[in-house]
Amino acid sequence: MFSAFLMLSSGNVMGKIIGFFREMLMAALFGTGVYVGAYRVAQTGMLMPIDLFLTNSQETGFTPLYVRYIKEDEERAKVFLFTVMMLFFVLALIIFLFLYFASCWWVNILAPGMNISGKTLAAAMLRIMALAVPFFILGMFFTYSAMAHGKYLAASLRSTIQSIGLILGSILTIYFKNPLLLAWGFTGAYIFYFIWLLNDLRGIGILHFKKYLSLDLARDSLRLFWRCVKPALMVPILIQGNTAVERIVASLVQNETVAAVDYAKFITETGVVLIAIPLGMVGLSVLSGLDPDLVHQKVGQVANIVLVLTIPFSFFIMTNSVDIVKVLYARGAFDQKSVAITAQILCGFSIGLWAQILSFYFIRILNAQLRNVEVFLYVSISVFLDIGIKLLLYRNLGPIVLGLGMSVNSIVLFLLTCNALKLVRDLRTSALYMAFGTILYAILNSFISIYLINLSHVYRLIMIVGISCVFWVGYIFLIPHLRESLYPVWNKLYSFIKWIFKSN
Repeated sequence: MFSAFLMLSSGNVMGKIIGFFREMLMAALFGTGVYVGAYRVAQTGMLMPIDLFLTNSQETGFTPLYVRYIKEDEERAKVFLFTVMMLFFVLALIIFLFLYFASCWWVNILAPGMNISGKTLAAAMLRIMALAVPFFILGMFFTYSAMAHGKYLAASLRSTIQSIGLILGSILTIYFKNPLLLAWGFTGAYIFYFIWLLNDLRGIGILHFKKYLSLDLARDSLRLFWRCVKPALMVPILIQGNTAVERIVASLVQNETVAAVDYAKFITETGVVLIAIPLGMVGLSVLSGLDPDLVHQKVGQVANIVLVLTIPFSFFIMTNSVDIVKVLYARGAFDQKSVAITAQILCGFSIGLWAQILSFYFIRILNAQLRNVEVFLYVSISVFLDIGIKLLLYRNLGPIVLGLGMSVNSIVLFLLTCNALKLVRDLRTSALYMAFGTILYAILNSFISIYLINLSHVYRLIMIVGISCVFWVGYIFLIPHLRESLYPVWNKLYSFIKWIFKSN
């Protein structure tokens, strides 16, 4: 389990580094102007129906069932794989047709406050990105199929390939003065990813099907798949509805806020990409069908580690949001106004970042146990709170409300899923110690900030990173419970380093 997590996380680290370069490049070239605003709306418009109908069903229905079939009946596993693959292909074509022919209407729904030229450009980009839909959906399907067989390379490289495509699209946009090349960068990346992945899977035999498949077995497999997915289908509707509200509120606050949300999200999603997503993927592919007591033990151990590591990360981003945004983005077209808006949103997001990471992981564990009705209930409560905060408070709070709503969403979802998995007692002591440590660090940070105020943003951030690391390493080392919680990490890293040296 650790080696799978390490492969996914290390691949995501590489993807995130390239992604940081991509976001810095786009910020410098386009700022929060019409080109990048239109691209963000088009990307949301393309991803929303995919997440609405298909992505969640792959995670909540296909992967847990497929892992069980591989362990129990290989013939049934192959029939199930082929049947669901054909189902996703048909649905992908339907989504493509909707996005291509209803692009103007869909953009107008998602960004009512955007000006006419921005909506026109976003619709044109959406038509190009619609071409990527079949490749995106089947690429994700094949990725989860490979993970069920213990193959994690494709999943670890997906974000890297997407970032490279967008970097090429950004450069070509400036060179040819054609913003549509941004959309072609995204589409081209997923066409390449699909072709590479298809060739790789055929090489290891996952896609070798018999000429004749049992129709009765296929029908039974689809029936069970539908029974597992049905309660989970409302979850992406809630999440995508929340995303739509986020875009609408952002466009109503200011035009620049639409792009600023994604710049802020890119920073906070680092923790999600590097920790939550790999843990969730491993949980789905490894913990499905295992004994509940064993799952509880493993999840509790992992959750303690994540809690101890992510609370300092969240607080650091919250207290240094302006410096982080300036260091990463403040160049070229990314002016002071863009910095101020993005920093406000980032501060709001970071308050509940630790809870977002843990709740994402807990949701995947519930999915692996096929407890999808409970997931729908918990997500409903948290999302409606998020939407209510955005709609009721955006006039008074401005851009920060977009991040604040998400933080409330994440904290509530964390509390509900933690209780569902009976982990409250497992995490209570760690949470109390980390809360006390955060108070101590906040006092220390308030004194230190006075002496660092005259430094440049880069040097101040470097100094604060160093001080934060020294404080938290010392604090965790002095508290036996926290130190013992991280023992599995040290042991695994030590074993991994020994293995590397022996290999060499």
